Amino acid sequence: MAEKLLSQDLEIESHFISAKHSKPFWITSNNNGIYEAGSILNLKIQKKTGNLSYKFNIAMPKPFNLNKILLYDSEMTYNKNNILYSFSRKNISQKDNYLSSGSLVESNNSLGIPRIFIGNLNFNQSKILNYKFSISHGWADKAQYQQSPYLHEKTFHIMKNVSGYSFTLGLRHFAVWGGETIHHGKLSSGLGDFIKVIFARPGSKSSIKQEQENSLGNHLGVWDFSFERKIKDKLFTLYYEHPFEDESGARWFLNEFDGKYGFNVTSFKSTFISEIIYEFIYTMDQSGPQGASDSSYGWDNYFNHYIYQSGWTYNSRMIGNPLFTVGKNPDRYNDGIYIINNRIKAHHFGLAGKIRHNANYRILFTYSKNHGIYPDQNYFQSINKDYKFEDGLEQLSTLYEIKLKNLWGNISITAAYANDRGDLLPKTDSFMMIINYKL
Repeated sequence: MAEKLLSQDLEIESHFISAKHSKPFWITSNNNGIYEAGSILNLKIQKKTGNLSYKFNIAMPKPFNLNKILLYDSEMTYNKNNILYSFSRKNISQKDNYLSSGSLVESNNSLGIPRIFIGNLNFNQSKILNYKFSISHGWADKAQYQQSPYLHEKTFHIMKNVSGYSFTLGLRHFAVWGGETIHHGKLSSGLGDFIKVIFARPGSKSSIKQEQENSLGNHLGVWDFSFERKIKDKLFTLYYEHPFEDESGARWFLNEFDGKYGFNVTSFKSTFISEIIYEFIYTMDQSGPQGASDSSYGWDNYFNHYIYQSGWTYNSRMIGNPLFTVGKNPDRYNDGIYIINNRIKAHHFGLAGKIRHNANYRILFTYSKNHGIYPDQNYFQSINKDYKFEDGLEQLSTLYEIKLKNLWGNISITAAYANDRGDLLPKTDSFMMIINYKL
């Protein structure tokens, strides 16, 4: 058994974090939620044989606590004819989060939801349009407020190459449905209900009243737009994610210019500057909040929901972009988890490259102005919770990281410093070191 284990790709990592309690934004964000308890011991196992492959990542807190061991970013896959079949516990992020702030709807910020997945690895080639698709079904864990809902996801993208230019248009659609909540009891979760969820249709007569009047489940997603151009040894990419929570955003774009705007330059050569990224996130419109001073239509309240009141979170962390702030108010309902800040203006910069052949670096710099949410202020004032920040709370979060590879044989060391300054998050500084040994 031991010989068989050692025949796999096996890595052991020790992660040391200087901050024991409040940790900087770019230490905890987009890291699968593994640093909630602080320093960890990490075990990585992976192997590929033909079309079959698997990988397991196991995070164990220090000091050791059996109840806080996490299996994250793990999957078993079968790949044939450009179709990937997988059972995984990972968020299938559209964009690499190494430099990006993360997709609006699904980043690596939270622990992955277990799911089965089928879809294209790469675009299928066609004379007119290249295309790819995917569909998945997931099972969320039991929580205090909502118990074991399902997750539905589907994506469809088309791509056209014209004279060296590449244009992509896509849709990513998610829905949380089924399960049971404290206020609404057991929710519809049969095969017929699953079909309704796929097509975002209202529930049947057996569904609760709210899901008969609206789509069954909590639906959200993004429209994807991107433009690519390769010039010599560099790839230039412009991209835009347009969020939606209902028909007003999905079909009519009534939330106007809300979204994430990005620009990325990647070098195919190993250089001092190998990649640069800039992203601008703007979510101030939300189809216009009723009764708000700065608009006149109706508010989408991104990533919150009146039935699934823990919103677009998993294990108390935001599933999508971490700039949307998760808060807790025990007076609201049992677990109190929901999004308290979804009206933001943010600028995010990322830079990566090589210092020498075995030394890589990464820098993240994020400035945001946070305006809270648009709900009924009379309710929140009654419980002394006011999450409408009229003037905006400024926040600056940074990360400086260097990785030294293949020291003394198979040992690599990553050192990082991160800090937070501003009015939204606590003032925090922290150092982190990762020692990796590859067997």
